Amino acid sequence: MTKVSEMVTWLDQIAPRSLAADWDNTGLLMGDFTAGVNKVLVCLTLTKEVADEAVNQKVQMVVTHHPLPFKPIKTMNSGNSEGAILWQLATKGIGVYSLHTRWDDAPGGINESLLEIICAQNLGPISRLQGNEEVKLVTFVPGYSLGKVSESLFQAGAGMIGNYKECSFTLEGTGTFFGNEQANPVVGKNGQREKVVEQRLEVVCPVSRIEPIVSALKNSHPYEEPAFDLVMLKPKPTDSGSGRLGLLSRPTSIAELAGKFAQALDIERVSFAGNQDRLVSKIAVVCGSGASLMAQAFMQGAECFITGEARFHDLLSVKGQNKSILLLGHYKSERFGVEALATMIKSRFSSLEVLASEAERDPLKSF
Repeated sequence: MTKVSEMVTWLDQIAPRSLAADWDNTGLLMGDFTAGVNKVLVCLTLTKEVADEAVNQKVQMVVTHHPLPFKPIKTMNSGNSEGAILWQLATKGIGVYSLHTRWDDAPGGINESLLEIICAQNLGPISRLQGNEEVKLVTFVPGYSLGKVSESLFQAGAGMIGNYKECSFTLEGTGTFFGNEQANPVVGKNGQREKVVEQRLEVVCPVSRIEPIVSALKNSHPYEEPAFDLVMLKPKPTDSGSGRLGLLSRPTSIAELAGKFAQALDIERVSFAGNQDRLVSKIAVVCGSGASLMAQAFMQGAECFITGEARFHDLLSVKGQNKSILLLGHYKSERFGVEALATMIKSRFSSLEVLASEAERDPLKSF
Protein backbone atom coordinates (compact mmCIF):
# COMPACT_ATOMS: atom_id res chain seq x y z
CA MET A 1 0.00 0.00 0.00
CA THR A 2 1.20 3.52 -0.81
CA LYS A 3 2.19 5.61 2.20
CA VAL A 4 1.20 9.23 2.70
CA SER A 5 4.91 10.04 2.97
CA GLU A 6 5.52 8.57 -0.51
CA MET A 7 2.84 10.78 -2.03
CA VAL A 8 4.14 13.84 -0.19
CA THR A 9 7.68 13.19 -1.44
CA TRP A 10 6.48 12.88 -5.04
CA LEU A 11 4.20 15.92 -4.89
CA ASP A 12 7.06 17.92 -3.42
CA GLN A 13 9.18 16.86 -6.40
CA ILE A 14 6.75 17.84 -9.17
CA ALA A 15 5.89 21.12 -7.41
CA PRO A 16 8.81 22.07 -5.12
CA ARG A 17 8.09 23.88 -1.87
CA SER A 18 10.38 26.71 -2.97
CA LEU A 19 7.73 27.73 -5.55
CA ALA A 20 5.11 28.53 -2.90
CA ALA A 21 4.27 32.19 -2.38
CA ASP A 22 5.40 33.45 1.03
CA TRP A 23 1.76 34.02 2.05
CA ASP A 24 0.63 30.54 1.01
CA ASN A 25 -0.04 27.42 3.11
CA THR A 26 0.99 24.25 1.28
CA GLY A 27 2.08 20.68 1.96
CA LEU A 28 0.48 18.08 4.22
CA LEU A 29 -1.87 20.32 6.22
CA MET A 30 -3.48 17.49 8.14
CA GLY A 31 -2.67 13.80 8.33
CA ASP A 32 -0.28 11.02 9.28
CA PHE A 33 2.87 10.62 7.18
CA THR A 34 3.02 6.91 8.06
CA ALA A 35 -0.60 6.13 7.12
CA GLY A 36 -1.46 4.01 4.10
CA VAL A 37 -3.43 5.27 1.10
CA ASN A 38 -5.40 3.35 -1.52
CA LYS A 39 -7.93 5.99 -2.59
CA VAL A 40 -7.40 9.73 -3.21
CA LEU A 41 -9.78 12.56 -4.03
CA VAL A 42 -8.41 15.58 -5.93
CA CYS A 43 -10.28 18.89 -5.89
CA LEU A 44 -9.88 22.61 -6.51
CA THR A 45 -11.46 23.73 -3.22
CA LEU A 46 -12.21 21.74 -0.09
CA THR A 47 -15.87 22.63 0.57
CA LYS A 48 -18.49 20.88 2.69
CA GLU A 49 -19.77 19.14 -0.44
CA VAL A 50 -16.29 17.89 -1.29
CA ALA A 51 -15.70 16.75 2.30
CA ASP A 52 -18.96 14.78 2.19
CA GLU A 53 -17.83 13.26 -1.10
CA ALA A 54 -14.47 12.27 0.41
CA VAL A 55 -16.20 10.54 3.32
CA ASN A 56 -18.76 8.80 1.10
CA GLN A 57 -16.05 7.62 -1.28
CA LYS A 58 -14.00 6.32 1.68
CA VAL A 59 -10.78 8.02 0.55
CA GLN A 60 -7.73 8.31 2.80
CA MET A 61 -6.41 11.57 1.37
CA VAL A 62 -7.70 14.74 -0.27
CA VAL A 63 -5.33 16.64 -2.53
CA THR A 64 -6.77 20.14 -2.79
CA HIS A 65 -5.51 23.10 -4.79
CA HIS A 66 -6.74 25.83 -2.46
CA PRO A 67 -5.48 25.18 1.09
CA LEU A 68 -7.70 24.54 4.06
CA PRO A 69 -6.84 25.93 6.49
CA PHE A 70 -5.42 28.89 4.61
CA LYS A 71 -4.58 30.97 7.68
CA PRO A 72 -3.73 29.72 11.17
CA ILE A 73 -6.79 28.76 13.19
CA LYS A 74 -7.06 28.69 16.97
CA THR A 75 -9.74 26.02 17.20
CA MET A 76 -10.98 23.10 15.09
CA ASN A 77 -14.59 22.33 15.93
CA SER A 78 -18.02 22.26 14.34
CA GLY A 79 -18.74 25.84 15.40
CA ASN A 80 -17.42 27.28 12.11
CA SER A 81 -17.36 26.04 8.53
CA GLU A 82 -13.60 25.46 8.27
CA GLY A 83 -13.41 23.67 11.59
CA ALA A 84 -16.42 21.51 10.74
CA ILE A 85 -14.88 20.37 7.44
CA LEU A 86 -11.50 19.59 8.97
CA TRP A 87 -13.04 17.82 11.98
CA GLN A 88 -15.25 15.72 9.69
CA LEU A 89 -12.20 14.57 7.72
CA ALA A 90 -9.96 14.13 10.76
CA THR A 91 -12.44 11.84 12.52
CA LYS A 92 -12.44 9.63 9.42
CA GLY A 93 -8.64 9.59 9.21
CA ILE A 94 -8.58 11.52 5.92
CA GLY A 95 -5.46 13.60 5.29
CA VAL A 96 -5.35 16.93 3.46
CA TYR A 97 -2.55 18.06 1.15
CA SER A 98 -2.43 21.37 -0.75
CA LEU A 99 -0.23 22.48 -3.68
CA HIS A 100 -1.80 25.85 -4.62
CA THR A 101 0.79 28.38 -5.87
CA ARG A 102 3.38 25.62 -6.20
CA TRP A 103 1.24 23.86 -8.83
CA ASP A 104 0.34 27.18 -10.46
CA ASP A 105 3.99 27.85 -11.26
CA ALA A 106 5.55 24.38 -11.43
CA PRO A 107 7.06 23.05 -14.67
CA GLY A 108 4.08 21.51 -16.43
CA GLY A 109 1.73 23.18 -13.95
CA ILE A 110 -1.37 25.28 -14.56
CA ASN A 111 0.21 28.43 -15.99
CA GLU A 112 2.39 26.54 -18.44
CA SER A 113 -0.65 24.48 -19.45
CA LEU A 114 -2.54 27.71 -20.23
CA LEU A 115 0.26 28.62 -22.64
CA GLU A 116 -0.02 25.22 -24.29
CA ILE A 117 -3.73 25.74 -24.96
CA ILE A 118 -2.91 28.64 -27.29
CA CYS A 119 0.36 27.09 -28.55
CA ALA A 120 2.47 29.94 -27.12
CA GLN A 121 6.21 29.66 -26.64
CA ASN A 122 7.12 29.71 -22.95
CA LEU A 123 9.32 32.75 -22.26
CA GLY A 124 9.60 32.11 -18.53
CA PRO A 125 8.10 33.64 -15.38
CA ILE A 126 6.67 37.14 -15.15
CA SER A 127 8.21 37.57 -11.70
CA ARG A 128 11.32 35.50 -11.06
CA LEU A 129 12.11 34.01 -7.68
CA GLN A 130 15.38 34.87 -6.03
CA GLY A 131 17.67 32.05 -4.98
CA ASN A 132 18.29 31.18 -1.35
CA GLU A 133 20.49 33.49 0.69
CA GLU A 134 24.05 32.25 0.68
CA VAL A 135 27.40 33.10 2.25
CA LYS A 136 30.81 32.44 0.75
CA LEU A 137 33.24 31.07 3.30
CA VAL A 138 36.90 31.75 2.52
CA THR A 139 39.60 30.13 4.64
CA PHE A 140 43.32 29.34 4.40
CA VAL A 141 44.57 25.81 4.97
CA PRO A 142 47.98 24.15 4.78
CA GLY A 143 48.04 21.63 1.95
CA TYR A 144 48.29 18.57 4.18
CA SER A 145 44.95 19.44 5.85
CA LEU A 146 43.04 20.55 2.75
CA GLY A 147 41.25 17.22 2.29
CA LYS A 148 40.24 16.92 5.95
CA VAL A 149 38.91 20.47 6.19
CA SER A 150 37.09 20.27 2.84
CA GLU A 151 35.39 17.00 3.77
CA SER A 152 34.30 18.42 7.13
CA LEU A 153 32.78 21.49 5.47
CA PHE A 154 30.96 19.36 2.88
CA GLN A 155 29.47 17.12 5.56
CA ALA A 156 28.21 20.19 7.42
CA GLY A 157 26.30 21.39 4.34
CA ALA A 158 28.75 23.61 2.46
CA GLY A 159 29.52 23.39 -1.25
CA MET A 160 26.00 22.88 -2.67
CA ILE A 161 25.38 24.51 -6.07
CA GLY A 162 22.15 23.46 -7.79
CA ASN A 163 22.29 19.75 -8.55
CA TYR A 164 25.95 19.52 -7.52
CA LYS A 165 27.52 18.99 -4.11
CA GLU A 166 31.06 19.20 -2.70
CA CYS A 167 31.82 22.27 -4.83
CA SER A 168 34.88 24.33 -3.85
CA PHE A 169 37.76 26.38 -5.22
CA THR A 170 41.40 26.38 -4.07
CA LEU A 171 44.33 28.60 -4.94
CA GLU A 172 47.86 28.34 -3.53
CA GLY A 173 49.48 31.33 -1.85
CA THR A 174 51.63 32.44 1.07
CA GLY A 175 50.26 33.35 4.47
CA THR A 176 52.05 35.19 7.25
CA PHE A 177 51.46 35.42 10.98
CA PHE A 178 53.14 36.70 14.13
CA GLY A 179 52.09 34.90 17.30
CA ASN A 180 52.22 36.69 20.64
CA GLU A 181 53.42 35.19 23.91
CA GLN A 182 50.14 33.40 24.54
CA ALA A 183 50.03 31.85 21.05
CA ASN A 184 50.79 28.18 20.42
CA PRO A 185 51.30 27.95 16.63
CA VAL A 186 51.18 24.58 14.88
CA VAL A 187 53.78 25.81 12.40
CA GLY A 188 56.84 27.91 13.38
CA LYS A 189 57.32 29.79 16.64
CA ASN A 190 55.59 32.61 18.46
CA GLY A 191 57.37 35.92 18.83
CA GLN A 192 58.46 36.08 15.18
CA ARG A 193 56.92 36.50 11.76
CA GLU A 194 56.33 33.20 9.96
CA LYS A 195 55.55 32.45 6.31
CA VAL A 196 53.51 29.39 5.34
CA VAL A 197 52.44 28.02 1.96
CA GLU A 198 48.67 27.66 2.20
CA GLN A 199 45.65 26.87 0.07
CA ARG A 200 42.90 29.46 -0.18
CA LEU A 201 39.69 27.41 0.09
CA GLU A 202 36.32 28.86 -0.94
CA VAL A 203 32.89 27.25 -0.52
CA VAL A 204 29.34 28.58 -0.68
CA CYS A 205 27.13 27.97 2.34
CA PRO A 206 23.38 28.38 2.93
CA VAL A 207 22.75 31.03 5.56
CA SER A 208 20.72 28.52 7.59
CA ARG A 209 23.80 26.25 7.96
CA ILE A 210 26.51 28.83 8.65
CA GLU A 211 26.88 28.09 12.38
CA PRO A 212 27.47 24.32 12.03
CA ILE A 213 29.71 24.95 9.02
CA VAL A 214 31.92 27.39 10.95
CA SER A 215 32.01 24.92 13.83
CA ALA A 216 33.10 22.18 11.42
CA LEU A 217 35.85 24.45 10.09
CA LYS A 218 37.25 25.16 13.56
CA ASN A 219 37.10 21.51 14.62
CA SER A 220 38.88 20.21 11.51
CA HIS A 221 41.41 22.99 10.93
CA PRO A 222 44.92 22.34 12.29
CA TYR A 223 45.55 25.96 13.31
CA GLU A 224 44.89 27.30 16.77
CA GLU A 225 43.16 30.34 15.25
CA PRO A 226 42.02 29.55 11.68
CA ALA A 227 41.54 32.66 9.56
CA PHE A 228 38.29 32.80 7.60
CA ASP A 229 35.98 35.34 5.97
CA LEU A 230 32.20 35.21 5.56
CA VAL A 231 31.03 37.13 2.50
CA MET A 232 27.28 37.69 2.12
CA LEU A 233 26.19 36.95 -1.46
CA LYS A 234 23.33 38.64 -3.27
CA PRO A 235 20.58 36.10 -4.11
CA LYS A 236 20.72 34.99 -7.75
CA PRO A 237 17.66 35.14 -10.05
CA THR A 238 16.30 31.68 -10.84
CA ASP A 239 14.38 30.18 -13.74
CA SER A 240 11.36 29.75 -11.44
CA GLY A 241 8.75 32.30 -10.54
CA SER A 242 5.14 33.45 -10.77
CA GLY A 243 3.02 33.54 -13.90
CA ARG A 244 4.29 32.96 -17.42
CA LEU A 245 5.10 35.10 -20.43
CA GLY A 246 4.39 33.59 -23.83
CA LEU A 247 5.04 34.35 -27.49
CA LEU A 248 2.42 33.42 -30.08
CA SER A 249 3.53 32.00 -33.43
CA ARG A 250 1.72 34.83 -35.24
CA PRO A 251 -0.14 38.02 -34.34
CA THR A 252 -3.55 36.92 -33.06
CA SER A 253 -6.81 38.67 -32.31
CA ILE A 254 -8.23 38.82 -28.79
CA ALA A 255 -11.39 37.10 -30.05
CA GLU A 256 -9.39 34.16 -31.41
CA LEU A 257 -7.53 33.72 -28.12
CA ALA A 258 -10.81 33.85 -26.22
CA GLY A 259 -12.29 31.23 -28.52
CA LYS A 260 -9.41 28.82 -27.95
CA PHE A 261 -9.72 29.10 -24.20
CA ALA A 262 -13.50 28.81 -24.32
CA GLN A 263 -13.28 25.58 -26.29
CA ALA A 264 -10.44 24.01 -24.28
CA LEU A 265 -11.80 24.91 -20.83
CA ASP A 266 -15.54 24.67 -21.59
CA ILE A 267 -16.14 28.35 -20.82
CA GLU A 268 -19.52 29.72 -21.86
CA ARG A 269 -18.39 33.34 -21.92
CA VAL A 270 -14.86 34.79 -21.80
CA SER A 271 -14.86 38.39 -20.55
CA PHE A 272 -12.38 40.98 -21.74
CA ALA A 273 -11.41 44.61 -21.35
CA GLY A 274 -9.20 46.94 -23.32
CA ASN A 275 -8.38 47.08 -27.01
CA GLN A 276 -10.18 44.21 -28.73
CA ASP A 277 -9.08 45.18 -32.25
CA ARG A 278 -5.35 44.97 -31.70
CA LEU A 279 -3.50 41.85 -32.81
CA VAL A 280 -1.19 40.57 -30.09
CA SER A 281 1.95 38.43 -30.12
CA LYS A 282 3.35 38.57 -26.59
CA ILE A 283 0.97 37.51 -23.85
CA ALA A 284 1.04 36.77 -20.12
CA VAL A 285 -0.93 34.16 -18.17
CA VAL A 286 -1.65 33.85 -14.44
CA CYS A 287 -4.32 31.42 -13.33
CA GLY A 288 -6.82 32.30 -10.60
CA SER A 289 -6.68 35.86 -9.29
CA GLY A 290 -3.46 37.06 -10.91
CA ALA A 291 -3.94 40.73 -11.70
CA SER A 292 -1.27 41.73 -9.16
CA LEU A 293 1.27 40.67 -11.80
CA MET A 294 -0.39 42.56 -14.65
CA ALA A 295 1.64 45.77 -14.43
CA GLN A 296 4.88 43.79 -14.32
CA ALA A 297 3.80 41.75 -17.33
CA PHE A 298 2.99 44.87 -19.34
CA MET A 299 6.35 46.39 -18.42
CA GLN A 300 7.97 43.31 -19.98
CA GLY A 301 6.15 43.82 -23.25
CA ALA A 302 3.02 41.72 -22.84
CA GLU A 303 0.16 43.03 -24.98
CA CYS A 304 -2.57 40.84 -23.51
CA PHE A 305 -2.93 39.62 -19.91
CA ILE A 306 -4.88 36.41 -19.31
CA THR A 307 -6.10 35.48 -15.83
CA GLY A 308 -9.12 34.22 -13.96
CA GLU A 309 -10.45 37.39 -12.35
CA ALA A 310 -9.48 41.02 -11.79
CA ARG A 311 -10.71 44.12 -9.95
CA PHE A 312 -12.68 46.90 -11.63
CA HIS A 313 -9.79 49.38 -11.46
CA ASP A 314 -7.42 46.82 -12.97
CA LEU A 315 -9.72 46.68 -15.98
CA LEU A 316 -9.74 50.47 -16.28
CA SER A 317 -5.95 50.60 -16.23
CA VAL A 318 -5.76 48.13 -19.13
CA LYS A 319 -7.91 50.37 -21.28
CA GLY A 320 -5.72 53.37 -20.52
CA GLN A 321 -2.58 51.52 -21.64
CA ASN A 322 -3.99 50.33 -24.97
CA LYS A 323 -3.59 46.74 -23.75
CA SER A 324 -6.06 43.87 -23.36
CA ILE A 325 -7.10 41.49 -20.62
CA LEU A 326 -9.01 38.20 -20.87
CA LEU A 327 -10.88 36.86 -17.83
CA LEU A 328 -11.44 33.10 -17.89
CA GLY A 329 -13.04 32.89 -14.46
CA HIS A 330 -11.19 31.76 -11.36
CA TYR A 331 -12.74 28.29 -11.36
CA LYS A 332 -12.29 27.57 -15.05
CA SER A 333 -8.71 28.87 -15.15
CA GLU A 334 -7.65 26.31 -12.51
CA ARG A 335 -10.05 23.35 -12.39
CA PHE A 336 -8.59 21.75 -15.55
CA GLY A 337 -5.18 21.70 -13.84
CA VAL A 338 -6.66 19.76 -10.94
CA GLU A 339 -8.02 17.14 -13.32
CA ALA A 340 -4.59 16.89 -14.97
CA LEU A 341 -3.00 16.42 -11.54
CA ALA A 342 -5.40 13.55 -10.77
CA THR A 343 -4.28 11.83 -13.98
CA MET A 344 -0.61 12.35 -13.06
CA ILE A 345 -1.09 10.87 -9.57
CA LYS A 346 -2.78 7.82 -11.05
CA SER A 347 0.03 7.41 -13.57
CA ARG A 348 2.69 7.58 -10.85
CA PHE A 349 0.89 5.41 -8.28
CA SER A 350 -0.82 2.72 -10.33
CA SER A 351 -2.16 0.93 -7.24
CA LEU A 352 -4.15 4.00 -6.16
CA GLU A 353 -7.72 4.79 -7.08
CA VAL A 354 -7.71 8.51 -7.90
CA LEU A 355 -10.90 10.54 -8.27
CA ALA A 356 -11.35 14.10 -9.50
CA SER A 357 -14.13 15.61 -7.39
CA GLU A 358 -17.56 15.57 -9.00
CA ALA A 359 -19.21 17.44 -6.15
CA GLU A 360 -17.54 20.83 -6.56
CA ARG A 361 -18.97 23.44 -8.86
CA ASP A 362 -18.09 26.96 -9.94
CA PRO A 363 -19.69 29.16 -7.27
CA LEU A 364 -20.25 31.96 -9.78
CA LYS A 365 -23.55 31.52 -11.64
CA SER A 366 -25.33 33.55 -14.30
CA PHE A 367 -28.99 33.85 -15.32
